[in-house]
Amino acid sequence: MEAYTGVINPYALAELVIGKKIKWDNVEEREKLLANILNIPEADIFDIQKSPVLAPHIKIKSPEEIEHLSQKDAMDKVVKSFEAIKFSPHEEIPFKAKNTEKVIDIVNNMILSCAESPNSPWNPPNVEWIDKGALFDDVDEFNDPIQGALGDCYFIAAMSSVAWSRPYAIANVVRPSSWSEESPIHKVDFYKNGSTHQKIEVSERVPVRKGTHHWIYARSLDPGEIWPAVLEKAYAKWKTNNPTDQPDYTRIAGGDPVKACAEIVSGRRYYYWNKSYSATQLWNIVRSNSLGKRTFNPMVAWTYCSPPADIDYKKAGLVSCHAYSILGWEYQNYQKYIVLRNPWGTHHATLDTLSGYWWARFINFWVQIPLNRNGVFAMKAETFKKYFAGMGVVR
Repeated sequence: MEAYTGVINPYALAELVIGKKIKWDNVEEREKLLANILNIPEADIFDIQKSPVLAPHIKIKSPEEIEHLSQKDAMDKVVKSFEAIKFSPHEEIPFKAKNTEKVIDIVNNMILSCAESPNSPWNPPNVEWIDKGALFDDVDEFNDPIQGALGDCYFIAAMSSVAWSRPYAIANVVRPSSWSEESPIHKVDFYKNGSTHQKIEVSERVPVRKGTHHWIYARSLDPGEIWPAVLEKAYAKWKTNNPTDQPDYTRIAGGDPVKACAEIVSGRRYYYWNKSYSATQLWNIVRSNSLGKRTFNPMVAWTYCSPPADIDYKKAGLVSCHAYSILGWEYQNYQKYIVLRNPWGTHHATLDTLSGYWWARFINFWVQIPLNRNGVFAMKAETFKKYFAGMGVVR
């Protein structure tokens, strides 16, 4: 049984709307700012059933059933969801109708607009394909990949998990090939079913907003570094069998984060559904795939798309139907913790989490990683068991 996740990064969408980068971890009232930009009530922003933009490509019919919508139905869903929004009497409506129209236009054109043919170059409105910088500014790092305005959290979480657990793996996956007139060409390795080796060639030209050249999809935390964007582009080309250098990104929205790890580095997939294990068992599984508290096999976790009645993701600071990287484990004050990262690069969990720093052994030295920054958090194993649907590893 495979996992499924598929929500976009609303922080990236908000930046796309205003056309500039925001240092979200420095914003005290992040949800209020998101509400002001996206014209969505604060209470609905991270609610997959109420938000018009969190998962426009799917409809949750029951706790066990997800319907994948056609492009037309998805676009209709976005419009109708905005029409149904009701602000409380004490909540000021942030923007006029034309601002909502702008959000709808961006969602439809950048997230839901498919190419005319799977074999043709993808040219959505208001998009340019340009080379944004160097492939690597330094080595690939786990906190580099930041998800964009596309529901491929599963793939971005997998990238982060691979970069963390297998140092230099990404550099081995993405190799220089040749030069075009405009940009370097890279060969990117992927593994069908975790074993069959396939090579994809792509340039460093990626889709950005026309005029502002603002990021639409995956980007790096390091300015000027573009390896997450190039790897995401290659993945879109591979999954859609597009022979051009401009694949349709919208077709990779939604997927399995464990499978994505296996597609990047090869290996056998193992799934652990949290209901079938105790909190200590789950913690021990993470430990058995770690050394010096750091995972040495890529590990990911995912939340419920339709959570049980006793789970409130908003209060926990988590998001439903979302993938997270598992970085390792911690043990403090007789409490077991699992360390995770949100691929949004912000919006860390707040329930039963540690503060301060987490120390982990990276290759032959120890690194100090701030908790509750850049999406990284350490959650009690008991809380992880309850709030996450499952976790997986590739080895």
